Amino acid sequence: MSNTNRKSKKRIGRSHEKGVALVAAILTLLLISAITAGIIILSNTETNTSTNFKDEQRAYFSAKAGIEEARDRLRTAATNTIAASLPTALPGGSNSVLYILNPLNSETVAPWTSTNPYADDEICKETSTLSCSGGYPSGSGWYTSTTASSTYALSPVLDWKWARIQLKQSNAFGTNYAVNGNTANAYYTCLKDGSPYELAFAAPCVTPTYLPVYVITSLAVTQGGTRRMVQVEVGQDTINFVAPSALTMDGAGPSFSGGNSAQFGVSGIDVGGCGGAATAASVPAVGVTTSADVATVASNADIPNKTDNNYTGSGYTGAKGTSGPDVENVSSSLQTDLTTPANLQDLASTLKGDITQPVINGPQSYSGGGSALSSTSASPQIVYVNGNITLDGSATGYGILVVTGTLTLKGTFTWNGLILVVGAGNFQMDGTNTVNGAVLVADTTNAAGALLSINGSPTYGVNGGGGSKGGINYSGSCLTSATQLTTYHVISMRELLN
Repeated sequence: MSNTNRKSKKRIGRSHEKGVALVAAILTLLLISAITAGIIILSNTETNTSTNFKDEQRAYFSAKAGIEEARDRLRTAATNTIAASLPTALPGGSNSVLYILNPLNSETVAPWTSTNPYADDEICKETSTLSCSGGYPSGSGWYTSTTASSTYALSPVLDWKWARIQLKQSNAFGTNYAVNGNTANAYYTCLKDGSPYELAFAAPCVTPTYLPVYVITSLAVTQGGTRRMVQVEVGQDTINFVAPSALTMDGAGPSFSGGNSAQFGVSGIDVGGCGGAATAASVPAVGVTTSADVATVASNADIPNKTDNNYTGSGYTGAKGTSGPDVENVSSSLQTDLTTPANLQDLASTLKGDITQPVINGPQSYSGGGSALSSTSASPQIVYVNGNITLDGSATGYGILVVTGTLTLKGTFTWNGLILVVGAGNFQMDGTNTVNGAVLVADTTNAAGALLSINGSPTYGVNGGGGSKGGINYSGSCLTSATQLTTYHVISMRELLN
């Protein structure tokens, strides 16, 4: 073939390939555009998902914030407490529902009004004792309201709109929520003596034996329109403590030195106090854990004044000055919390978790007219002392005092409630100070602070005594006041569809 023919064929082949590069470029651009569009769509979707999730979380935790403000304000000692305004009847009765309102700026939050953007459309699903119309509560007089407290406020204002507080009623949330097997909707739900088990009654809970269960519901609505509703059931914290005696020496071979003044005494006969009357049954004046210790502690050497007005209690049956001091073996009546060093340590640890002020690290000494432990009957404290402490002067305290070292009382210091001297188990009084409630002394640790396998020998002593009458007096009402705490624990929690 001639060169001319070959060149002609090459030119023809090249002409057939014209435009292929352009097509490839266009296809590549289309592919890149599609990928870019996909990335943008995925990015927007991810952004929207993230925004929605953030809004959902914001609403959820805002609703929980409403729950926590309401729960904390149940405490009598809380700033802006609502304890005096709590419902006393099931929903539908007079002032049977309390709302805490948290409006943003000038908006109106009225959960009892069906036309309000934040109307409570949940309460009618939970009760048969409230009058409802079209799924919303109707009528008036069944609710009261208060506003959110600035003590808990954040900036910007959280998105919860209201928190509702009501008494829990049996079977209010359906047949699976029947309390104690009782399906009657008009029954109240109560907790007994700090027990985790609920009971249902036709009448309101009778305190202090039966404590009411409250239901707190909170609605949060964000500016983005997300709505979340959270609900909890709460019960008042209590310490289940039954005093074996006015003064309990919890351990074999106690070192006991009673007062040598006729002004000093230990009484197991209820004296009332702390806002309550003297209605409790008498207990032994001094309780020990072995029969041999009964004779030892009751001897002339340990208790020089053996008259009935010095050491009297449930075991005293004779005439004045003829029966001797009331010292009894209470080992059979000790509750489980008090039987071993490990159990006593658990009790002390529980109380430490509920303290109302920072732990006091000993050795410490408070004297003068006031004291770091001063408190009132309306606001009893839980005080935990790690080590030795001396309390002097004329101060008065209420609540529970736990001391792991040596506790020394001087002057006219008075404590109303429960005193637990565990750990070193050494309690000293000067005979002019007073305890109204009950005292338990137990040696649970060795010199190095390690926990013993069985309770050691506790120590109690009274050093002299002046012209002022002092001693230990059993008081059921002061014990109740001290062990019925002001805090509320969550029994159950759930989120409601709204």
